[in-house]
Amino acid sequence: MKKSFKRYLVSFFIGLVFLIVLYIAIMNNVKNPEVKFLPYYTFRTLLRITVTLVVSVVFGVSFGILVSMSKKASMIITPTFNIMQSIPILGYFPAVIILFISFFPGILGMELASVFLLFTSMVWAIFFGVVGAIKSIPLNIIDAAKAFNIKGFKFITNIIIPAIIPALISGSILAWCDGWFFMIAAESITYAGETHNLPGLGSFLAKSAYANDTNLAILILVLITAIVLFINHFTWHRLMEKVSSTGYMPLFRLGMFDLKNEKKVVRRNFKLHFKFRQKVLSESKYRGYSLKQKIIAVAIVVLIFLVVLYTIYKGMLDLRIIKKSLFVPEAANIPIFTFFTLSRLTIAYMISLGFAIFMGVLAAEHKKFATFFYPIYDIGQAIPILALFPILFVYLSKIFGGTLGLEITGIVMLVMDMIWYMFLNVVAAVKSIPEETREVSKIFGFKGIKRIRHIILPAILPALITGSLLSWGTGWNTIIFSEYMPQQGGDLHVNGLGYLLSIEGYKKGNTIMLVFILFIISTIIILMEKFIWDKLLSKTKKYELEA
Repeated sequence: MKKSFKRYLVSFFIGLVFLIVLYIAIMNNVKNPEVKFLPYYTFRTLLRITVTLVVSVVFGVSFGILVSMSKKASMIITPTFNIMQSIPILGYFPAVIILFISFFPGILGMELASVFLLFTSMVWAIFFGVVGAIKSIPLNIIDAAKAFNIKGFKFITNIIIPAIIPALISGSILAWCDGWFFMIAAESITYAGETHNLPGLGSFLAKSAYANDTNLAILILVLITAIVLFINHFTWHRLMEKVSSTGYMPLFRLGMFDLKNEKKVVRRNFKLHFKFRQKVLSESKYRGYSLKQKIIAVAIVVLIFLVVLYTIYKGMLDLRIIKKSLFVPEAANIPIFTFFTLSRLTIAYMISLGFAIFMGVLAAEHKKFATFFYPIYDIGQAIPILALFPILFVYLSKIFGGTLGLEITGIVMLVMDMIWYMFLNVVAAVKSIPEETREVSKIFGFKGIKRIRHIILPAILPALITGSLLSWGTGWNTIIFSEYMPQQGGDLHVNGLGYLLSIEGYKKGNTIMLVFILFIISTIIILMEKFIWDKLLSKTKKYELEA
């Protein structure tokens, strides 16, 4: 038996024993009648996320191969998926709930709605990763396949499948983490003023936090983090080791039990983690679409929403229903609510940007800081941010009061969510600075501020814009979730589009208003991409440095 396998078994056993002890400690020391169901809740959450991942893989691979082999399918499907993945998931979730429970009343409808929410958060990384991997197959391999008359199913099994395995595993890792991110929203579902808690760790944590049982909520969050780290280390980590020589290897290895031997590997793979995200992004965001493709894609998305509305309202909408749904008292506040939401996102973005540049440059330039910070990054990435929201609010509201506490909680949540994309990109960009450029800077005596201004900042500008686009994209889901806080004794909110969507969509079931708010949010996202991020990217392309 090889030493590495022995070490794996020992570390696996230690990690498993740690989880078992943690379960026993919580179940024996917490006075809560539901705590005895903790293993069952864990099973239901893992089953829910795993089933959704399997569905996402089948869907992502099937459609990824389809659009890569068919120009007609690519012209329609890819831009349509691009628009759909730009719409904040938590924005259309209430409509999904209504749709599913209209076909499947009761718990089955809620369960299917939950799986659909997870699916729409997980599938895009797999789909766009597969598309990017297929497009990266060298032409000489494709020509060789044609020469040997390898076509159809044989071409898929012998050429495409081996080529997409690294991207598929990388995409599955990103999808798995996205599933945990949305877990609490998927398991604790509010519709028409009534909350439905599906059995799972996310709903248990939400109930504990909203009932002000903060100690139990923290213990559940610690347990969730430990489970995610354990699974990442002993499954995804090992799978990536098998394919690391042929593809991108993301940083999802903490080195929990053998950190000394893994420090170099962690540092080396940090850049590769960013590269896969960049491939997914380049395939989804920066691919040029013709006007015809854009029109078709928009028409398909609009048609989907119209079908949903037709199903929910059981027929065509008349002007009376539309007018009643749109002209609610809060509708007059949409412009100022938009301003408040954008202000929160901007404040959180500026804070995230400053910290990302500072920590990213330090992590890329100083090995001691990297050795200290990368494990913290891994742990931070393992914590589902949305699950942290009620716990943060409980503590901050005790210090700052209810409304101000919710305001600060929202900003902190946004920073914790938005910072990582920019941080990853900064690290990768600094590490990609050619050695020749570094040597020239030394010759000319560029040190301190001068080096940062003339070497570091130009090198990281394109990566910062890319990271900023991703950060704003994920920030919309967080802001929707964090502007409204249901609690015993009266709900709290801060004014914004997220609050309005929560009230009209989740609480009142006003689907028409929900779609209208989603249209506003999607329009803002598209306009920002076109007139801010795309413009900035084109201007900063000249600063890109190739290794």
